[in-house]
Amino acid sequence: MNRNLYIKIAYWYHTLGLTQDEIAKKLSYTRQKVNQIINSLPDLGIVTLNIHGYERDNIELENRLEEQFGLKEVIVAADYGEKDTALYKVANVAAQYLDEIIRLKDIIGVSWGRTLAKVVDQMAYKRRSECRVVQLMGAQNIEQRMEKCDEIARCLANKLDCPSYMLYAPVVVEHAQTKEWLLREKNIISSYELMKKCNIAVLGVGELTEESTMCTRGYITRKDIRLLREQGFVSDLAMNPIRRDGSSDNCFLADRLLNADMECLKKIENTILIASGDEKVEAILAALRSGCADTLIIDEATARQVIKKAQEAEFR
Repeated sequence: MNRNLYIKIAYWYHTLGLTQDEIAKKLSYTRQKVNQIINSLPDLGIVTLNIHGYERDNIELENRLEEQFGLKEVIVAADYGEKDTALYKVANVAAQYLDEIIRLKDIIGVSWGRTLAKVVDQMAYKRRSECRVVQLMGAQNIEQRMEKCDEIARCLANKLDCPSYMLYAPVVVEHAQTKEWLLREKNIISSYELMKKCNIAVLGVGELTEESTMCTRGYITRKDIRLLREQGFVSDLAMNPIRRDGSSDNCFLADRLLNADMECLKKIENTILIASGDEKVEAILAALRSGCADTLIIDEATARQVIKKAQEAEFR
């Protein structure tokens, strides 16, 4: 049972007044299945006279984000006004979500970063030996070992007791021809083939600034950042630059990246974005506009800022 989903169905049915047919259409369920779920809500303790399990404001935030960006699911972690612990709370909620949804034989792709490292660290150990975990981008040479894509993939595979598959190449190369040569290697071809078979992707959201990790660690230069910003790029998913309007085409960096591109990410059944922090609001909004995301897990304060910025953009 996905308790988060049951709570959301309770909210749609009892608070928003959606019919069972409307809920069934939203979820691609039969009306009979929705009816069974609604009838089970009192026995599960989700519905009495009120809906339990969510702060009312948070479920309304979730619903607004789902509707505005066409997302399958949004989970807003309550931060109770404590910004210092928001990342931990988002990671905790994301870890519980992944513990619930990962099933046998799932193929899970991961990117990199501090947020994902904290999520995987908080996940429970569950035997899912028939799963596979794959890097969605090449290697990064950073001091914080746990934040690297290959280490996140290994740690997640360890939590699931399943194999992990590495992409033995740098995430950014200096010349497009180098990428062409590397893509002829059998082990790299195998990694790309497995990326295409992923049914779950777990991604952090990066911002394209000179203070971002990809710039400070030297993956791309300050000149690259300036050129990207001049062309409207403000965000990245698995190192794919994204413009404010969500577009990602005709990026000069694409020919030098060894990663799952945006078309690959869009074809994955459940692409999950996990993000937190005021500094990422612009980047999160661009990522949501890309049409790549299916699920968003975010803290309350950042969710409100994303909605506010989206509203401001509408009135310009």
